[in-house]
Amino acid sequence: MAESLTKHSLPTIANLGLDIDLDRLRAETDKLADKFTDVESANAGLCDNHKELVKSVYDNFEQINLTTPSEILPHTTSIKERLRRKEEHLYSVPTEDYTGSYFEEIVNQLDAPASRVRITKLAPNKMIPWHVDYDVSYGVRCIVPVYGSNNVVNLFKRNDKVEAYTLKDGTANFLNIGYKHAVVNMSNKPRIALMFTLNGTKDIEKLL
Repeated sequence: MAESLTKHSLPTIANLGLDIDLDRLRAETDKLADKFTDVESANAGLCDNHKELVKSVYDNFEQINLTTPSEILPHTTSIKERLRRKEEHLYSVPTEDYTGSYFEEIVNQLDAPASRVRITKLAPNKMIPWHVDYDVSYGVRCIVPVYGSNNVVNLFKRNDKVEAYTLKDGTANFLNIGYKHAVVNMSNKPRIALMFTLNGTKDIEKLL
């Protein structure tokens, strides 16, 4: 089943049903508040291969890497080559902030190995504009909102329709980012979330 799994056979968004203590997650996140940096500085190698995407998508976005790359690959403009070498999954080396943390405890509830684990921050009253990332055959994107569920809207374009979702803080969710999507923060406070990518589809096969 996993080999034929694509974005078309899966929901746009789905709760993964993880056991998460929101107060504990917020406390761990708050400890790292002074470590946020812009996306390009946090991911120099990855961003070098996605200059136009970074420029258009991440102007109002910061993050803290909880895993770092095992190697930095040379620049290429070939999307096919980027996908072949699975750049996203190279972010597999845990940082000191991740090892033994509650973030790691949350992620380890899932079966597939995780990479590019990070805490993200979207500025108040800003948005991540429309873009497409990748299909689940490449990676499975998951998000756990920490702060900002009520006034943050996740938009997806699917089957010629726009779908809008809000996600509850402290829930782990699969995002079907093979479809064009955007995020709008309508709050006067940042939207902060734990995000990561799974290398394998076993955790979402049950969503079928």
